[in-house]
Amino acid sequence: MPIGGRSGSGNPSRRSTSTPRFRTVRRPRRPPTHAAHVGAHRQKDGLNYLGLAPRVGRRAGTLLTQVAELAEAHGSRRVRTSIEQNLIVLDIPDDQLDSLSTALDTVDLPSRPSTFRRQTMACTGIEFYKLAIVNTKDRAMTVVEELERRLPNFDTWFTLNFNGCPNSCARIQTADIGLRGQIVTTVDGDQVEGFNVQLGGGLTAQTDFGRKTRGVKVTATELPDYLERVLRRFQDTRQPDESFSAWVARSDDTTLT
Repeated sequence: MPIGGRSGSGNPSRRSTSTPRFRTVRRPRRPPTHAAHVGAHRQKDGLNYLGLAPRVGRRAGTLLTQVAELAEAHGSRRVRTSIEQNLIVLDIPDDQLDSLSTALDTVDLPSRPSTFRRQTMACTGIEFYKLAIVNTKDRAMTVVEELERRLPNFDTWFTLNFNGCPNSCARIQTADIGLRGQIVTTVDGDQVEGFNVQLGGGLTAQTDFGRKTRGVKVTATELPDYLERVLRRFQDTRQPDESFSAWVARSDDTTLT
């Protein structure tokens, strides 16, 4: 069929050569959803999947082998990863779900982790990436352990993302708290690993990229104290059912420092 007209339409000069007009349809932004794919969930085919939370996404080869063996022993032959650096075991029969969850807990892959472990993400960092400025994986694991110890009852949905350089592989702009690695000068004039902080980020109808609070640059050793301070203020002053990003949007710089 000739391009621009019907087959056999006669004189080509009479065919339309105008540029097609396209109508732009603006679709509303979806409301916020919390889909970390962690825990036990029903699949459409009646089987189940189990989402697991490795420590800040770190998964050794030996651990993956253990996951594969346990999954196969419980009737599953599919394991996937998620964009949140979690693992997902699919196609689990009902009568195998609890047993598999218990077995995975023993290899440090909980399906019911704390808020901090479930939603903390870290890029590769200086350990394996030559452009990174700071260590991210080890630092993030330390922070998760500290926050679990200091705030054991914190159960609000919350995301914490660590990035080792300006490239934003860990999507710090869309995290509740995004941390970008940089060298920070202390009050004594020493240059040490630290982080630039962005707060209240997201990609929903109610949120935008994270807010940069003037002057907030935290050294790596001070980071647990800073995070605890901000999260306790959030717990103490939040309105009923208020999200962290909504709280950040109405807070002043002093509160977020």
